[in-house]
Amino acid sequence: MEHPVRDAEVDEFEVVHFSNYLKWYSNALKEFLGRYSSPPGFFGEGVEIRVARVRASYSNSALRNDTVQVSVTRAENLGRSLQLHFRAEARGKLLARAELNLVFVQKEPYRLLPVPESVARQLPAARSAERAA
Repeated sequence: MEHPVRDAEVDEFEVVHFSNYLKWYSNALKEFLGRYSSPPGFFGEGVEIRVARVRASYSNSALRNDTVQVSVTRAENLGRSLQLHFRAEARGKLLARAELNLVFVQKEPYRLLPVPESVARQLPAARSAERAA
């Protein structure tokens, strides 16, 4: 996904505020989920997607007039969650990385669901050593 930095996303120093990266990851997530469901994120009546964890690290700053490329670099089926790795770049530089864990929840009766088959069959399962980390 490409995103041109908007005026509202920068501070008085022409630097993008860190919270905008989460919005960009969210938009990339919608595009990613659109490959596996229609409409994007619909996995059945009463099924919701919830973010269980987000970890992000920042290396460089996006600036006014940058066009930021945001991509899902890896997706792994952890059985009860889907782990996605994001990367944001501009001007040939890494800006930030993030790891996001999604869970699928049935609302009524409430219960945690495995990663939907439409996603699971197309993704590698994480190796057991990675699950323990």
